[in-house]
Amino acid sequence: MKTIGVVIGTNDEPVTDEYYSKNEKTLSKLEEIDIFSDYIPYDYAIFAEIKRVGEKNNYEVIPLFGDEFTLSDANKCDYIFSVFEGVYSFMVGGIERYTKYMNILKKTKAKVYPSQKIQEFIIKKHKYMKYLVDKGYKISPTYFINLKRYNVDTIMKFIEKNDFKEIIIKPELGAFKTGFKRINNPTKKKITDYLLKLKKQNYLNVLLQSFIGEFNKYGEIKTYWSGGKFLYAYRQQWLDGEGVFSEVEDKQLLRECKVTGKKLLDDLSKDFEKLIHCRIDFACCINNDNRCREFFINEIEICPTIGTEDYELDGRAYKLIANNLIREISS
Repeated sequence: MKTIGVVIGTNDEPVTDEYYSKNEKTLSKLEEIDIFSDYIPYDYAIFAEIKRVGEKNNYEVIPLFGDEFTLSDANKCDYIFSVFEGVYSFMVGGIERYTKYMNILKKTKAKVYPSQKIQEFIIKKHKYMKYLVDKGYKISPTYFINLKRYNVDTIMKFIEKNDFKEIIIKPELGAFKTGFKRINNPTKKKITDYLLKLKKQNYLNVLLQSFIGEFNKYGEIKTYWSGGKFLYAYRQQWLDGEGVFSEVEDKQLLRECKVTGKKLLDDLSKDFEKLIHCRIDFACCINNDNRCREFFINEIEICPTIGTEDYELDGRAYKLIANNLIREISS
């Protein structure tokens, strides 16, 4: 019997009581690892589905806890599926744990989904955003800063050339807005001070973009894909620091996002590998006098957090992940 290890341990985005009541038999197996109905993080729910489907197909499915698993643990598996991924490893243990996590996935004899190569490619946003530009996809004008070596005068020239009155700085390995900074009337001192702060927090690279006022007005369109197929989408806006979620009412816009998303997944499959699941986020607005909503690709997540707003819109997500993973492993 072959073994599938599922990397979990986010302690994030617990399932609702309603979700538990509909999936109690599957989720009750988590009690074996001291996870009970009063708090079940989303990644444990995914693990439970993979365990259910895997065991039906004669696989042993075991947990690998992201904050502590070792190369020896990884090598006990034939396959590894990451839910807890590199950003979470950085959040719980800094750059040391992130480096260790990536080295384990790189060195293990197990086949890793998604592979260490593409995980690192997506985490290092400057790499995948350059890839998007090279492939002809629209992104927001972006300046990439290596915190080990940069010239603030060159950064200021980029800001002045693009006439940015307000900017955002966001670090790679940042999540849930950690490290995110909005700077009005950017100056050398404001930028230098903030980059030094991020460097002290062990971030390596950051992205600088214009603050786009229409971003929150029109919202971010988050599209979720499993097995290369579109599953659902929703719009996210922000109010008083909290996410507000709604249906994408503009069906023409949604069709455009779906066409672009499918093309991107096909490119990634051809250039890297087929993804078990993926979230592609679209944001507004690139300057365009003819159309106020010129959406562009804002972010790609290949180990996306699937919170309440996701599985309540379509509760099939966890089951599809499990079925697509087992299908891919067995093919």
